[in-house]
Amino acid sequence: MAKIDQEEKGKIKDLFSANLKDDVNLLFFAKENDCEYCEDTEEILSEVTALDERVNFEKHFLDSKKAAEFKVDKAPAIIFLDENDKDLGVHFYGIPSGYEFTSLIEDILDASDKSRIDFSKKIKEAVQAINFDVSLQVFVTPTCPYCPRAVRVAHQMAMLNPKIKAAMIEAVEFEELSASYGVSGVPKTVINDGAAEQVGAVPAKTILKKLQSLAEDAAVAAE
Repeated sequence: MAKIDQEEKGKIKDLFSANLKDDVNLLFFAKENDCEYCEDTEEILSEVTALDERVNFEKHFLDSKKAAEFKVDKAPAIIFLDENDKDLGVHFYGIPSGYEFTSLIEDILDASDKSRIDFSKKIKEAVQAINFDVSLQVFVTPTCPYCPRAVRVAHQMAMLNPKIKAAMIEAVEFEELSASYGVSGVPKTVINDGAAEQVGAVPAKTILKKLQSLAEDAAVAAE
């Protein structure tokens, strides 16, 4: 049974036709056993990538060399690649369904044409100026209408700066990980393994201020 209905496929096909600029290549990671949503996630990717030849994905398993190369340790996982087939920093852990299906489609469009990223010039320049490694883990659920905005802010930051890695994490699928960060509501953005956090969908400038504060703290500590 198709995961995306024909009307929605038509809308996505039109979006891709009108907006895709560069090719978008994805890696999909699955587990051969004990993965409730791997098959469904693969079906979603198959249906989406069938809508335009410029969008493609490769399937790998968690015990593969490719998984080790990209440091993928949980599935289902989707990794966006840059123009050099390197990690773009845009990750999905868990099925991109419900409201998060929108995040997947918007990310494909943004990755194909980064001029779509809707930050102000000042915010873009500040994000690009970040010179330390950043991890943004955005915990979500498919039924959360506010979560896609939090995911998109994090993913757009990653697209602008190779030092930033941003992951959507489906909180229920990865319950132990969620519990380890005290996730009781979504969206919740965990920055650098808990050095800072943000609950709720907030503008990019709010996340940026937290990153700048971390940089300032590190500079003071180094003195």
